Amino acid sequence: MRKKVLIVSLMFLIFCAYLAVAQDATVSEKGYDCLETKVAGKCSSLSPEERIFSLLAIDRCKSEVVADAKDDECWPASGCKIKTTAQAILALNSVGTSTTKAENWLLSQEISPPNVDWLLQIESTSPTSCDISYLGKPPYTISINADKKISSNAGACLKIYDEYWLRISPTCYNEEFEISCDETFFTNLLYKKQGSDVIYVLKGTNSASAGGVTKENVNSFCFKQGASCNYEGSLWAALVLKFKGHDTSSYLPYLITMTDENSEFIPESFLYSLTGSFKEELLLKQKESKWWSESGDKFYDTAVALYSLQKEEPQEKTDAKDWLEEVQGDDGCWQNNIRNTAFILFSAWPKKIISPDETKPDCEDEDYYCMTSAACQESGGDVLVNYGGCGINVCCSVESLLESCLLQGGEICSSGELCSGETVAAADTEKCCVSGECVEIEDDGGEEKSECERYGGECKSFCSSDEESSSYDCPSFDVCCFDKSKKTYTGIIIFGILIILTVLGIIFRKKLRKYWLKIKSKFGKSKPGSRRGPRGFPPGPSSSIARRTTPRRILPPGQRPVRRYTPRQKPKGEMDDVLKKLKEMGK
Repeated sequence: MRKKVLIVSLMFLIFCAYLAVAQDATVSEKGYDCLETKVAGKCSSLSPEERIFSLLAIDRCKSEVVADAKDDECWPASGCKIKTTAQAILALNSVGTSTTKAENWLLSQEISPPNVDWLLQIESTSPTSCDISYLGKPPYTISINADKKISSNAGACLKIYDEYWLRISPTCYNEEFEISCDETFFTNLLYKKQGSDVIYVLKGTNSASAGGVTKENVNSFCFKQGASCNYEGSLWAALVLKFKGHDTSSYLPYLITMTDENSEFIPESFLYSLTGSFKEELLLKQKESKWWSESGDKFYDTAVALYSLQKEEPQEKTDAKDWLEEVQGDDGCWQNNIRNTAFILFSAWPKKIISPDETKPDCEDEDYYCMTSAACQESGGDVLVNYGGCGINVCCSVESLLESCLLQGGEICSSGELCSGETVAAADTEKCCVSGECVEIEDDGGEEKSECERYGGECKSFCSSDEESSSYDCPSFDVCCFDKSKKTYTGIIIFGILIILTVLGIIFRKKLRKYWLKIKSKFGKSKPGSRRGPRGFPPGPSSSIARRTTPRRILPPGQRPVRRYTPRQKPKGEMDDVLKKLKEMGK
C-alpha cells in the first residue's frame, strides 16, 4: 500500500514540475513570437537601442547595428555614447562579430574621476621613521608616532589628512610612491567620495620588514561623456570590458563610491557581475516581491536586475518571472515595447547565455594558477589579465603559497552568513571559515554592528601587544582586534567532559553493570505475536525514525585521524586502570 502511495505521489510531483516548465516555456515562446513579429523586416525603422537589444535576444538587425557605427568604433553614428557603444559591443559579440576597435575606443575615453579622494596609509606596530620617494626627488622623511599619528607632510603630493593618513594630490595620481621604514610596516591605499565620511580600503596590502620597500600608485578611472564622468555609461563599459577579458579593477572605486547618488541605474546588478558582491543589496531592492523600479520604468529596471542573475535561480528571480507572466500582454510582448521585451527575454528567458570571450586562453590550461588577488599578491606573483577561466578570481603567474579553503579544513560562507569561529585567508577566498560554522545572520533590530563586532572582535585604531588583528571590516580606518587569550575552547571542554565520564564509568562500572542488567531484564521478553527487529531499533521491518545528519568535514590529505591498535592488558586494579586510560589519552 505504501509503495503505491509513494509511486502516485512521485508521479504527481513530476506532473506538477512538467506543468511549471510548460507554463514557463509558454511565457517565453509568446514573448519571442511577438518580438519576431514586431522586428522582422522592420529593422531599418527601429531606434539604435531597439536594434541592439533585438540582436541580443533574437539575432536580428545585425547589419543595421553595424551600419549605425561611426568608423566601426562607437555608437550611434550621429553622436557616440559610452552606454550605447558598450551595449553594441555586447550584442555584436553574441553573434561572433569582432569588436576590437570599439573596445579600444571605450578605453580611450578613460579619465580620472575628480570627486574621489585617495589616501596613503602607512602602519607599523611600533613608532617608526619612514622615507617616501617620488618624482625622482630625494626622499621625504616622516615619523609615525605610537598613537599612529603622522608627524609631517611629504612634499607637494602628500599632505596630512585627519592626522593619520596622507592625502594624495590629484595632480600626482600618475606617480609611484616608494616607502621604506626602519621598523616592519605595511602600506595600502584608501579612497572616499569627496565630502563623505565613508572611507573604503582598496584590496591588497603591501608589507615589508625594516629597511624594505613598498610601492603604491593610484589607478582609478571612469568613462567620460563630453568632459565629465558618465556613471551609467561607466557601468555598462566596465561590465562589457570585463566580459571581454580586460582588467576592470581601476573602475570600481568610482562605481562603488558613487552608488548612492546613482540608484536609478541599479548599480548593484552591475557591481555583482563585476565583483561577486552586492547581490544581497540587489535582491533587497525588489519591490513587493515582484519587480525592481528605480528609474520609473519597472520593466527595464527588472531586466537590468535579472541580467546579473542569468545563471542563478534565487526566489526573488522566480517571483519576478511570475509577475512578468501576470502582466505579459495578450500578444506576448510587454507594454508593446520592443526594447523592454527584448531585454526581458534576454535576461529572464535567454535562448543563449553569453559566456566570456572564448578566444581568451584558459589560465590553468596555460600552466598558470587561479586564486584571489590577495593570494596572488602574497605569493609574489603577477595578475595575468589576458587569461580567463578563473571566475571572480584572477589568474596568477605563480602557485599560491596558500592552500584552498577545503584543504585547510574550512568552508566558504555564502551571502547572508557569518562564520561563528575564526577565518583565515585561502587561495580561493579571503575569508575561509576554519573553526565554527557558517550561520545565518540574524537581525536583532538594534544598532547595526560592524562585521568585526559580529564576530566578537573590537574595532580600534590599532591593536595592542596582547591582541591580534583580523581582516574583518570596521568602520572608518579602525582595525579589528581580537584578544589572543580568547580562543574557542569548546572542543577542549567537550574532550575534558568525555575524560571525566570515562573515568567515572571505569570506577563505578560494577554498579553501572547492575543497573544495566535490571533495565535489560525488563525489555528482555517479547510479547506474543511481536516481531523482533534489529537490536537498537523498534519492532517492525524498518526504522521510521528520521535522523538529522551532521555535515561531514573533509580533512586534508595526510591529516585524517589514524586508528591505532592497542593490545588489551589486564589492569592490576581499578586505580591502575584509570591511570592507564588517562596516560593513553595524553599521548
